[in-house]
Amino acid sequence: MVQALDLLREDVASMRTSRANPALIENIGILAYEGAEELKIKELASISVEGANCLVIQPWDPKVAKNITQALEASELGLSLTVGKDAVRATLPSLSAQRREEYIRLLKKKLEAARVMIRQIRAEERSRILDQKEAGAISQDDAFRQEEKLQELTDSQIEEVDRLGDKKITELESL
Repeated sequence: MVQALDLLREDVASMRTSRANPALIENIGILAYEGAEELKIKELASISVEGANCLVIQPWDPKVAKNITQALEASELGLSLTVGKDAVRATLPSLSAQRREEYIRLLKKKLEAARVMIRQIRAEERSRILDQKEAGAISQDDAFRQEEKLQELTDSQIEEVDRLGDKKITELESL
């Protein structure tokens, strides 16, 4: 269940809001070196926030700045890019009301998918507990206690999903 929540956190952090956030671009893949496999921006550069809507990407190897710029342009994030001597500045345009609504709908779908994953994990674990009870490995009282703990854990994880969703929706609705 914790893994499902971690996956959701990472996914929600990469969703664009009106504020700049390094998680928005850090996992974009780049073919930086000839013959090497694809690397993420966070593996090639430091990413920092400058102001409310600007990200500064400082590559450790200045030769890859061009590759980073190309990857950001291809990412369809709508970033305005400025290439300097030692850094690439990516400015986020403000979100339209229609685009905000689309992001909120997408977020709600992701939240529901996370809830479903958590419930599936609960069902698998409950099935395991019942199998142990039928096999006589645990008593009926132990099975009941384990099911109660499982339900409490499930409830707390779903509450965390809801909390994350509410926080992100608030971010998306703010100007």
